[in-house]
Amino acid sequence: MEWNKLLPAIIAIVTAFILPIILSKRKKEGSKKKKDYSLNLDELGIKFEKIEKDDERISFVKKLSLGQKAEGIFALKGKKIDYIFIISVTSQYGTNYSLEFVVKNTFNLRDEPIKNTRMKLKKDSLISKKYVDILWIGDMYLAQKLNMDYDLKYKLLHRVVNEQKVILRVIPDKKRGYTRIRTNFVPLSADFIDAIDSIAGHIKTGL
Repeated sequence: MEWNKLLPAIIAIVTAFILPIILSKRKKEGSKKKKDYSLNLDELGIKFEKIEKDDERISFVKKLSLGQKAEGIFALKGKKIDYIFIISVTSQYGTNYSLEFVVKNTFNLRDEPIKNTRMKLKKDSLISKKYVDILWIGDMYLAQKLNMDYDLKYKLLHRVVNEQKVILRVIPDKKRGYTRIRTNFVPLSADFIDAIDSIAGHIKTGL
């Protein structure tokens, strides 16, 4: 029997059986994460509104890639952050979640392309596990502003050292007039929201 000929058919059958189970599980997990984040925002005293993905207010946001899904969308009030998206990505290996903080902004300071900017954690030595500093790299103009914000650095470093490691990336979309601040899926805290809001403030002053 030529297994190499049967293998594609076997993979197709297994995928057809497993994928619906994964998608069903994602739906349940997504609903729970949306509910948990609603409670999380409530506990922090943040005013927000849960909105649907077809809401006209977020029509400017680029459509998600294949395999991605917005499990929950929150419109914040009284913050520089405009929206929070809970994003899921499903594959045959399971479902991963991330957060995207959306900031509506203008790009009126420069004509040249604006680069993505990411947060880099620095350790006190090559073999140490202790993080001692944060460095922003990427777009020279934005990175300089973020690196000079020592209150932002303190809040993010405190989160990383005492609570949970976070990975932040700032992704501008000049064509659509907004910027995404993407991070791994983490519980929200008052300091963490303040830190993201500080980044949003730097973005709103113009890129």
